[in-house]
Amino acid sequence: MTATCYAIDLVTFDVGRTLLRFRPDLAAAYAEVLGEVGVSVSPEAISAALRAESRDTAGRHQATARPDHHVTFEEGDSRRRAFVVGVLQRAGVPDADFDDALTAVRASLDSSRMYVLYHDTLPALASLWDRGLKLGVISNNRPAIGRILMQFGLDAYLGFWVLSENVGYAKPARAIFEQALDIGAARPERALHVGDHLQEDYEGARDAGLQAVLLDRDGSAPVTDGEGRAIVKIERLTDLLLALG
Repeated sequence: MTATCYAIDLVTFDVGRTLLRFRPDLAAAYAEVLGEVGVSVSPEAISAALRAESRDTAGRHQATARPDHHVTFEEGDSRRRAFVVGVLQRAGVPDADFDDALTAVRASLDSSRMYVLYHDTLPALASLWDRGLKLGVISNNRPAIGRILMQFGLDAYLGFWVLSENVGYAKPARAIFEQALDIGAARPERALHVGDHLQEDYEGARDAGLQAVLLDRDGSAPVTDGEGRAIVKIERLTDLLLALG
């Protein structure tokens, strides 16, 4: 992207597919966790189960999402549990081992064990921090994501994280962005949000009055939004340094 000058005090980030992602060998990681509690399932079976359950979960989520984007911890926890249950059932985990397997996998998903940072995450955060900017997170991710960020050492740069199930509203609702502005003590026009999801991150931030940049790592995002306006995009987090001038 071409250099753009932003007058900002606060930069907030999405988490999943922005700062970190699931391990590329996620099926093998599941198998490793299961093996630690005495359950033997092949990575191939788990990989097929993950694909099928992810597809079905996406459909269920789309059908049950509330128009006002209201969320609760109980609903979120139920969805997360149902996903793991579905994966383990599809992968063929025996009934006698099911409870131990479920507990082990869910615990691993609430730790850094199942995730990796993108290569540009730490360099970008460190450079922005060195410029004296306030940095934070706005995420629809699991409540444990704060602990995961700390396990990766990102709390050295991130001053706070605002999570949907704590606020009661998920992106793109204004409430979650407004909570971050309050914590970051920033006016909307002097805050910039970065994330990979066009509706939740880019349009949600802009609708709340923040400036926004869409992280388009694979180049698949559209060039313009629904109103024909050019979308401000970057392909790497380190590109944000050029955008800030």
